[in-house]
Parts: sequence; structure tokens; C-alpha cells
Amino acid sequence: MPAEQYVWDLLLPELVGLFLEPWGEPMVGLNLRQRVATPLAMRAFRRIPAVDGLFKAGYYWESHALVRSAYEDWLEIAYLMREPDDVRCEDYEKDIHKHDARVYDAFKTLCGDTAASRLFGNVPPEVAAFVGSPRSQTSPASFASLADDVGLRRVHDFAYTYLSGRSHPTGRIEELFDGSASIAVARIPSRDPSEETRLALWMSWFTARVAVLAARQFAMDREPFCDEYLLPFAATAGASLETCVFVREYGAS
Repeated sequence: MPAEQYVWDLLLPELVGLFLEPWGEPMVGLNLRQRVATPLAMRAFRRIPAVDGLFKAGYYWESHALVRSAYEDWLEIAYLMREPDDVRCEDYEKDIHKHDARVYDAFKTLCGDTAASRLFGNVPPEVAAFVGSPRSQTSPASFASLADDVGLRRVHDFAYTYLSGRSHPTGRIEELFDGSASIAVARIPSRDPSEETRLALWMSWFTARVAVLAARQFAMDREPFCDEYLLPFAATAGASLETCVFVREYGAS
């Protein structure tokens, strides 16, 4: 099948183009919001070729986890950038230290004090402040709560549930086999637009929203990509699995 018949092949170069500025050159002197937005933008950018490789090899089942990760990054950056001040970004950086403390505590419980001291060395003071804290006090906010905050709860309840069902161990693993045979025969992955289109459009929307919100911190407008390349799919398809996630986060222009 010619490449132009795949939606993903048409959107791929446009998605890459979203990240060429300002991240195509070395960056210095970033403010806090830019410093938080940039790694999320880079995660989104690096995820594009990873998903591209899976799509073109027909590994759609395996791509669900990456598409879900794109959705999670959208929720995260939408939450962090919703308020005009830096409070949420400051808390986000603090959450990194909480996570490191959770890792340290868990390893120490697993392997003992001596091994933890030998492998981790001196714990930085910003992490040490949380070492030994109850896990309930260092847990990150749930994605459901982020979705509530940014007005995406209805999208979340469908899309995240759907993607998680194919990212975690599930009884649907039988879909990886050919059910028409009398005995289980593994399906040989191959590229198929009927399987790819939905994932391609979801991946494109989630990635684009990350790019829009991250670029906005550098006074760059990436919103036209959604209007010109993605929303026309929704206009022609109506309510569908392919475009039901095309909802902007709260506060988007």
C-alpha cells in the first residue's frame, strides 16, 4: 500500500516540525516554566520516531503504551501550565525529589542499609528531606485528578481506560493470535490502516497538545497545527473512535 494512504505518514513530518523551534538549537537562560516545559517537549519529540518504527512494522499492540505515555505528558503539562505563576512548576520539581526518596527507601527495604549507602552514596539534601516519609505523603497526583483540573475528565475516563487495557497484562492477549485456526497461530505483524489510523490520530493529538503548551512558554504559537491538520478529521468523521479525543484542555485558546 502506498505510504500516502496512511494518515500517520502524512502527519509525521508536520509533527516533527512542531519541535524544530525553539528546541532545535542549544538553550540557555531558561526560566522555570521553560525549564519544566522543555523536557516534556523532548519526551514528545523522541516518542515520535519510536512510534513511527512500531507503526511501520505493524506492532500496534506494543504502540499503545507509548500513545498512553503521550497522553500522560499532555495531562502533566496542561496541569503545570494552567496557572500563570510558577507554583505548580516548583511543586513539580519538588515531586522529583520525592520520587527519588521513594526509590531510595524502597531499595533500602529490599536490600538493606549497607547496599543502599554503597550504591546511592550521600543522598542530596533536597532528597534526604523526604527519605523515610510515608509513601502516602510522597505520592504524585493521580492522572484522574489532573484530568479533572484541566477539564479533560470525560476524555480521560475513555481514552486512558482504553489505552491502559492494552498497556497492561490483559485477557485480550488473544488478539495477538489468529482466531480462525483450530489451534492458536500467532498473527504476523503487518501494517494495516484499519488498525493504525485511530492510534495515529490519537498520538498526533496528544503530541501536538504537548508541543502547543510547551512552545507557548517561549511565546510561540503552535495552535494552528491542530486547526489545520487534525480538527478537519473530526469535522468530516463526526463522533468516532478516531477523533473523540480531540478536545482541548481547559484554558486553551
